[in-house]
Amino acid sequence: MKFRLIAFLVLFFSVSGFGQQTDTLTFYSEAFKGERSIYVKTPAQYKYGSESVRLPVIYVLDGQHEWFVNPMLNDIEYLQYTHEIPQAIIVVIPLTDRIQECGIDNLEAILPLHTFITEEINEEIKQYHPGNYRVIVGHSFSASFALYSYFHAPEFYSAVMAHSPYDSLEKLVTAMDKNEGINKSDIFISIGSIAEVKDYNHRKKYDELKAKYPSFFKAVNLFEADDSTHNAVPITAGPTFFTKAFFNFSARFASIAKVDREYKIIEKPLTVKEEEEKMLKASMLRDYFYAPEIAEINGMASRYLASGYNYHAIRLYETGVKYYPNYYEFYLSLYQLLEPIDVKRAKPNLEKAELLLQQMEPRTEDNLKLLQEIKEIRNKKRW
Repeated sequence: MKFRLIAFLVLFFSVSGFGQQTDTLTFYSEAFKGERSIYVKTPAQYKYGSESVRLPVIYVLDGQHEWFVNPMLNDIEYLQYTHEIPQAIIVVIPLTDRIQECGIDNLEAILPLHTFITEEINEEIKQYHPGNYRVIVGHSFSASFALYSYFHAPEFYSAVMAHSPYDSLEKLVTAMDKNEGINKSDIFISIGSIAEVKDYNHRKKYDELKAKYPSFFKAVNLFEADDSTHNAVPITAGPTFFTKAFFNFSARFASIAKVDREYKIIEKPLTVKEEEEKMLKASMLRDYFYAPEIAEINGMASRYLASGYNYHAIRLYETGVKYYPNYYEFYLSLYQLLEPIDVKRAKPNLEKAELLLQQMEPRTEDNLKLLQEIKEIRNKKRW
């Protein structure tokens, strides 16, 4: 019996945003000497993964402003849906008094908010198994703080996105320009229109500093939103910045099982083991290992299967089970591929798929039908 896996896969990934979860973490902050709350958003695939799947972390400041956070989250989700950027743990950080918490009087002093993020939040989110690829995002006053925090911990962050910064901007530029330990290509700065009703004051300061420190501004990533108002800048620049920060992600498996327009593999694959090694070698975010995502595994497997390389697909699904042991569809795929050639190996995969459908998935009409199909197979085979 053939399962309707293609339909289920399309459905799962077209509505993957609905499987996301947001947790509220409230804890005592030694840095602030009081209770603070953050919101931790995990993607749909998170519940299926093992601890070896370490997701990048995106810190979004100004979590008290829905007008800023919601469009930012929408940008991230859409870019993930289109496979421009990876799945991620998103930490939304509300500020109680953003002027006091983000204000930079002394560039050398360590602000409580910096300690809160790099030490206390970092400790609190360990339960989510975060990776070491970290991005901090701020706007206006919090944009300057994002640059400040990056300046003090360039080894902690992989990128900083500062949308329309102003506070202490010249101090930050001169300090970072002189710091040889800072990779300027990890800095992203956006700015709005010079028009009086748009982003005049911030743009005026930006233009002055760009002329005064040309080497710095040539080395960093810039987005000049010449038609945008101050508050629209992050919405305009965000997608470009995220795409650049994760530029190599979308094509990391492009050389594996390349296909033509008829979806047939162009060149004969290497051995099963060698193909797997190629995939794992490409499973990187910069210098960090980042396991293949569920959609990536399904995509590569479908290319092997379309050209009859079933053993390559089997190994790929087995790798998928290693990283996503709670994802029932990989077990179903293994059952379908193994049943004609190795019933002994096929049976436990069908049983595991059934168990996960019962324990991990909602009781939707489609899932109930799938469970019924599995039951019929077991009855027919007397398993």
